[in-house]
Amino acid sequence: MNKKYTIVIAAAAILYAIYHIATLIYSPFPWFDEITFASMTESYMKHHTFYEDARIIVIPEQKLQYGPVYFLLQALVLKTFGFGIFHFRMTNLLFGFINLYLIYKICMKLGFTAWAAMVTLILVAIEPNFNQFLHSGRMDFVCLFFFMNAYLLYTEIKPGKMLVPLSLLVGLLLGCAFLTTPRIIFAFASFAFFFIYETHVADGSGRKATLLKYALIGVAFGAIYYLWVYKAYGSIGGLITSNKNSTTMKEHVGIGSNIRIGYNFFVFLYAFLAFFLIVKNKLLAKNIALAALCLPAITAFILLVTGGISGRYFALVTPFTSLLIVGVTVNLLTGKLLKWLTYTICILFGCIFAFKGVYILSTMPQHDPVANEKTISQYLTKNTSVCGDFAYYYIARNNGCTFLSLEENGGLDEKAQYIIDKKIKYIIIGKGNTWRPLYQEAFLNTHYKLVADVNDQNYSNTFSRLIKKLPYMISDSYACYIYEYVGG
Repeated sequence: MNKKYTIVIAAAAILYAIYHIATLIYSPFPWFDEITFASMTESYMKHHTFYEDARIIVIPEQKLQYGPVYFLLQALVLKTFGFGIFHFRMTNLLFGFINLYLIYKICMKLGFTAWAAMVTLILVAIEPNFNQFLHSGRMDFVCLFFFMNAYLLYTEIKPGKMLVPLSLLVGLLLGCAFLTTPRIIFAFASFAFFFIYETHVADGSGRKATLLKYALIGVAFGAIYYLWVYKAYGSIGGLITSNKNSTTMKEHVGIGSNIRIGYNFFVFLYAFLAFFLIVKNKLLAKNIALAALCLPAITAFILLVTGGISGRYFALVTPFTSLLIVGVTVNLLTGKLLKWLTYTICILFGCIFAFKGVYILSTMPQHDPVANEKTISQYLTKNTSVCGDFAYYYIARNNGCTFLSLEENGGLDEKAQYIIDKKIKYIIIGKGNTWRPLYQEAFLNTHYKLVADVNDQNYSNTFSRLIKKLPYMISDSYACYIYEYVGG
């Protein structure tokens, strides 16, 4: 690639990283999944357990289905750098950046041209779900890091003295991916296809080495996974019983019934079209590695991940759809129509990326956790207890207060009884919470007094006037009502 373009791309990558680091604490607003995992991380840091203390009313037992890897990693980060929204989100962000490099390495491994590899990176980097998940406080990119490293090492396994250690390392990496989130099992379909192809389709040379390779991968994966099962469940039987009775497993496995058609659906169709074109143009034999890596994973994602076809957790499958789409339309085919269709998708994603950047900039005062924490903290007594919306989790914890969520945490009556019995010191309700009248009737009017009515932070008058001209409404902020327990 021309040196001039290399400099431009390097500058764009630096600006991309700076943008995400600078806006990390502002978007998204602290939300359900993030607070779930932050609460579980704190449980591990304190007691080496995996309780979701923020929602202890509705989930009183440990949440073991995710595995320990992400929480161990987050505990290390928080112990090193301190607890806070930036440090908690930083982990997935940094792994997301590293994953972009790994995707580039995979492109090179699959024989992409430098331009096709660059288009793949652009398509992934500005994909809306990928960008959202960079800031999410979730574990998805940590999981993809382990999987993509496993794949890259897998491609290096050849008969010889390195077969055994590399195969075992691939199995361990796949085990780490699965113990970060078992949702990555959709991508294991690619390895299943590799196995079938190498043992039943490819020529028979090196069959013993091939079988040994997969046996060692399976042993290493099974060993690390069984260590977790023994520690968490006591036995395989305990694991089966736990998952059989788990509503979480039932809600997250399978296509699901609530199917929405979003842009993700058309990306899936485009990916399947790309595979069809490989077959139609008789390019499959020479590009079996590309098809084998991407198509089984995409198909399994749609079938196994609830809501996957609607775009739920789409960031996990984005590398696979992007590799297949660009690998065919830009790297393999010579026709201009599909190339420009792929470029058009990149442009559309770029427009969404730019609009979201403007939105984040325009909502910084309302979403600024530092300034709003200073305002809200003056009404709290340190080392007491807080019950509130997810948004106020970090503020409570940074003041040494225990935190109980008002959201997604049982019915109104049991929640009210728990709050009264525990004599929770403060209730913080966002002004956008429509349940406030019900809370007032259930426990606020009889046991609490209003001590603060916190309004939004604002920019200068000039900037505020400009923001008001933008064609959208700010739907969330730290503006809230704070109540203090008075007995009763």
